[in-house]
Amino acid sequence: MEKSNKKIAYEYLLVNSAFQNELSQISDNEYSRHHQQNADWYRSFGDRFNSILGFTGQTQDEFMNFVSSIQLLPEQKRALMELRREPMFKKLMGETALQQKSKLEMALGSKITSEGMTFADENGARVATKTEQQLDQELNAYRDKLSELLSSGSITEEQYDNYERNLDYIYSYYISCSKGEQIPFRKMTNAQYEQVEQRAMENGISFNEQLRNETEELMYGHEEIQELQSQGIKR
Repeated sequence: MEKSNKKIAYEYLLVNSAFQNELSQISDNEYSRHHQQNADWYRSFGDRFNSILGFTGQTQDEFMNFVSSIQLLPEQKRALMELRREPMFKKLMGETALQQKSKLEMALGSKITSEGMTFADENGARVATKTEQQLDQELNAYRDKLSELLSSGSITEEQYDNYERNLDYIYSYYISCSKGEQIPFRKMTNAQYEQVEQRAMENGISFNEQLRNETEELMYGHEEIQELQSQGIKR
């Protein structure tokens, strides 16, 4: 199977596995609404994969047979790129890849982290996320390191492919965090959702508008600490 087709198969199976996992946790008394929202996202991703690729089968085995020989058209490639740009998609792929981070760090001989500078104010200490430029530089350096390891025979081609894939997913997720794109997808308890509903009622607005306003406030705070970090790096 072509490398690009393997990537599609990996992502599709992961999306469907994540969907089933979220469905199994909807009865969770503390986070049921969070799991329901995630399940809705992952269902939509699975539907988009089917639509983009033109897959009409039912089982994972049927999908694997289908994707093993498909030749993507330019418009299908563009649609897949758009799907992969979705912050929630980056979150799923990045958090899954992070489960393999220790193996990747061992191969690279370096610690992989998104944590930047720490700042303290009246609300306590806050840790910034590394800048996009910092993360891009790290990603390129680690890609070069993996190429060196492959060339020297220190890792196999299969290991290289797995490491490179996880590295790309991790840094795509880290960069998304640095941009503040992940804030709308923060994990909230049922009680926190209910508190948002209460504030919406007090303010005479809809739940969605209240949640959007509070998310914007969090994003402004994120931008402020990221700007402080950028200034600190430039000095």
